[in-house]
Amino acid sequence: MAEGAHVVIIGGGAIGTSIAYHLARAGCADVVLLEQGTVGAATTSKAAGGIRAQFGTETEIWFSLRSIEFFSRFREEMGADCGYRQVGYLYLLTSLELVEEHRRRVALQNRLGVPSRLIPPEDVVEIVPEVRVDDVLAAAWCPTDGYASPHEVVQAYVAQARRRGVRVLEGVRVTGLEVADGRVRAVLTNQGRFEASHVVNAAGPWAGEVGAMAGLHIPIMPRRRHIFVTDSFPWIKHPTPLVADLGSGFYFRSDQDRVLMSPGDEGVVPDYEAAVDWSILPELVEKAVRRVPVFERAAIKTAWAGLRPLTPDGRAIVGRAPGFENFWLAVGFCGHGFQHSPAAGLVMAELILKGTAPVDLTVLSPERFRSQPPPAWELAPD
Repeated sequence: MAEGAHVVIIGGGAIGTSIAYHLARAGCADVVLLEQGTVGAATTSKAAGGIRAQFGTETEIWFSLRSIEFFSRFREEMGADCGYRQVGYLYLLTSLELVEEHRRRVALQNRLGVPSRLIPPEDVVEIVPEVRVDDVLAAAWCPTDGYASPHEVVQAYVAQARRRGVRVLEGVRVTGLEVADGRVRAVLTNQGRFEASHVVNAAGPWAGEVGAMAGLHIPIMPRRRHIFVTDSFPWIKHPTPLVADLGSGFYFRSDQDRVLMSPGDEGVVPDYEAAVDWSILPELVEKAVRRVPVFERAAIKTAWAGLRPLTPDGRAIVGRAPGFENFWLAVGFCGHGFQHSPAAGLVMAELILKGTAPVDLTVLSPERFRSQPPPAWELAPD
């Protein structure tokens, strides 16, 4: 006998659980969320937790501002502490091309109310004295950017969704989609068949596989990113903002009295393998010490690796799947799914329940890859 729900969500990371919460909050509790493992334990759990408004399109900045509003009231609305801290993001710009690109971005951000600005190298040293800036032309700085705990956020989404009647099922692997007449009629799993009026693909790095079950090509390319954490490190001032060297991909931020750091993305990972590869540690050390010489005193205590679901243009894919009436995509957030999860949940709930979104989604439309060649990826330390 088939089970069913008005909405079936595939994927229990930050995006999927936020959609479940926002649907239930809007009065639609007839929702089933299917997670192949444990909610929040895959890509979301490996995120650095960054939250920023320094994006390059009006739509993405809208997502950021709505999400920042949510994180600011998180304790009041969700009944939990997510560790939200506004310590700032500092992008180091080492080429004229980067400077001009971020000059345009800052102008857009300022017009939309984001207090970002370009600052000279001497101001960088005022903010983070330990950073070497002899090759830095300028930096993009926003003091209201910050970070929060992905684990606490996802668990709060789940708790509040369940409290409102959402069924969250773990250990359920999707094996197929039953499609007829432009609709996904049911989701097939290792634990049975789930009929649905609406189906949401929020499967993160696995979103392409889920799309293929419906005959849909979704250009998701999982890239592995490592994060290394030092032992207690008193040689820099804590808390330090998130500092990203856009030329090399290296970034770091405080993690209490420790330092969290990453060398940047690796190549596409076709087998979804996210185990730590300690052979890249020398690359991290070289980048870290070159940018912050005092890091030569750091001892790495632990590390983890996760998959960033990248798209060809570095932007998420949000909206109705091409050729379908009831199949929805909230995928390909390129490493910033956690920080945009509040806005993504709100947008998807309104699309499903009202048929319209509260923001223009053209730049995130699933249709865009049909007709336009993709620009270069945006490298972001999220």
